[in-house]
Parts: sequence; C-alpha cells; structure tokens
Amino acid sequence: SMSDNISQLHPQKHPGLGKRIAVFAVLLVFVTGGVAAYVFRDRLNLDALQRYVRYLNVSEDSKTGRFVYDESNSNRYAGLSGGLSVASATGLSLYDKDGVETASIQASMSAPVLKTGGDLALAYDTGGNTLEAASQKRGSVLHVSSQKPILDADIASDGSICYLSSESGYRAVLYVYNSQQALIYRWLSSSQYFMRCTVSSGAKYAAAAALGQEDGMFQSSVVLFRTDSEEILRTIPIGNALIYDLHFLPGNTLCVLCEDALYFYELDGQCLGSYAFEDAYLKDYTLDGNGFVTLVMNLYKAGNGYTALTVGYDGTVLGTLPISEQILDISASGKYLALLTSGALSIYDQNLTEYDVSDNTTGASSAVMREDGSAILLANGHGTLYVP
Repeated sequence: SMSDNISQLHPQKHPGLGKRIAVFAVLLVFVTGGVAAYVFRDRLNLDALQRYVRYLNVSEDSKTGRFVYDESNSNRYAGLSGGLSVASATGLSLYDKDGVETASIQASMSAPVLKTGGDLALAYDTGGNTLEAASQKRGSVLHVSSQKPILDADIASDGSICYLSSESGYRAVLYVYNSQQALIYRWLSSSQYFMRCTVSSGAKYAAAAALGQEDGMFQSSVVLFRTDSEEILRTIPIGNALIYDLHFLPGNTLCVLCEDALYFYELDGQCLGSYAFEDAYLKDYTLDGNGFVTLVMNLYKAGNGYTALTVGYDGTVLGTLPISEQILDISASGKYLALLTSGALSIYDQNLTEYDVSDNTTGASSAVMREDGSAILLANGHGTLYVP
C-alpha cells in the first residue's frame, strides 16, 4: 500500500523526503484541480492526500456493503492487511481490501476473541478448546485443539503467538509459538494460576498474570519468562487488584491493565509510568493505538457519564473527552481512534482532537479503525468503507 511504501523510504537518510513527497502530491492535486477545498479542509494532511489518491477510483456503491459476512451478536471484527477479519460462532473469516473472502476456517466458538499481529488474525474461544490463526495470503497457519479450556491468548506484531491452558497435574500451562508458528516454549506451572498471557515480537520473552494468595487476600503478579531459559526471569508484584490484560508494546515495554490502574514496565521490572483510575470504573479499552492506550471510564457503575482517555506509554494522559452518549464501540489503528455511538462515528487523533465526524447512518454497532484514517462500519452483515 502507498502508506507502507512511504514509511519505508529510509527516513534517516532523507529527512525532507516525506515533505517533498507531500509537496509534490499537493502540486499534483492542484494541477488536477477541483479538490483544493478538500485538501485545505484537511490542512494538507499527508494521510488525506494518500486517501484521496488511494480511493480515487472507488465508487460510493463499492464502498457500501463492501464486506459481506454472517451477522451475529458474538461476532468480533478487526482490520487485517487492508481488509477485514471476522471471528464468529462458526469460525474465522478473512476478506481482502476488495471484500473478497481469502480464508474461511470452520470452528465452533461460543465466546470468540479476535486479535491481530502483522498479517495474521488470531481467533480463540474463551473457555473453549479452539484456537485458529490465519493470514490473507497463506490461509490457516495454526490450529490448536486443546484438551483443557483455553483461558487466554495473545499475538505479537510479528505473528508470534502464546496461549494459556492447563494439563492434568498442573494449574496452568503457557505455550509460546514463534513467528513461523512453531511451538518453541512451554511453561508448566504446578503452584500458580495464570489468568492472562502475552508474547514479545521475536518470541524471546513471554509474560503471564498470576493469581496467588497472601494473608487471606488475593495477590496479583506478572511473571516474566525468557523462552530460551528454564528459569523464571522475574516476578513483578502488582498487589490486590485483578489484571485485565497484558501486552508487549513496541520496544518490549510491558503494558499491564488492572482493574484500578494502568502500568508500563521494562523487562528489568522497572515501572516506566502508570495511570491510576481513582474512583472511576473501566468500561472499555483498546491497546491497538500506536503510542497510546485508550480507556473509557465511567464515574458511576451505571449510567452514561463516560470519559475517554488516551494514555502514553509512560503513563502521561495525552487527552480526555467527556461523552454523554453510550459508546457502542471503540477501535484504534496507527495514530487514529474511532468512537462509535448510535448517532455518530467520530475519529480522533491520539490527543483526542477531533479529526472527522459523520452521522452513523448505517445503524452500525461496530467499527474498525484503519491506519490511513479510513474506517469500516459494520451493520447487519455488511461492512461499509468510510473515507473522511
């Protein structure tokens, strides 16, 4: 894709190259005429120009209902290689950028979870026995049918995969696959229960959220592993709070999302920063942004007093946004965040500055943000491409 090409043009050697391309593209647009207003509206934004060129020949008809899939309340959606991945009660389906189905993997999943890493989609059944990974080009690359229920799974940006289950005689077992989907590591835990897991890009490190007890109170900790070692690398104590999610961010920073705070750790156990929720309750979140985590907080356990927050990887709050309507879905990709309500699709940057807003005319209940600033709106078995 065009954005990929531009981002790989050796920025160190040509500091002004992106600017020169932008200026050339601007001139090109002015020469072709008729779109000056469009360009000015987006402040000569390079993404807007790229979208203009990329979707120039895409008619409104082909944007509407571009992706066709089987609708279900349990469906999960994610962008994948410019297209779409859908995890459902019946399996995992992948669609390319034109809406052509490139893979369809049959699997029974009553509570599907969908994650993506690089060109792979990972789907698994929470508390079930099935895990599937597939790519647009290669189809199915990993199929796991576990004896005991799968508690959690994660995928790194290079397609490395880990999952948690158990085996008889053990409280938890952590499995790690490298980016070629070869099983390279297995940790059998006889003493600790593991609830969450994550693997680093390159599959050199893995981590698990452990649940233990101390003086009658439960204690959470994060256990770090090196996949080339038979010893635990280190244990990071978290305290009396449930760990909701764990994920390795770029640079092997470990993001730990708890019920009462968000933490960022180095591999040596040093805390790079944190954000405490105080009296607010976490309603929703996504770790998918580039350089930021998005949290949706509620000051009351019931009611619609929401606040969206973006937090940098050092715990700094980058932006806050009060929202009075119920949020149907949030999705982040690159430097963009999509917030969907019954009334509107709003797109923001990482500081929660509004980038674009449009009416939710399709009646969409889910949205998938894309790295170039476009989005897919999902409603009644149809995915519609929205281009700001």
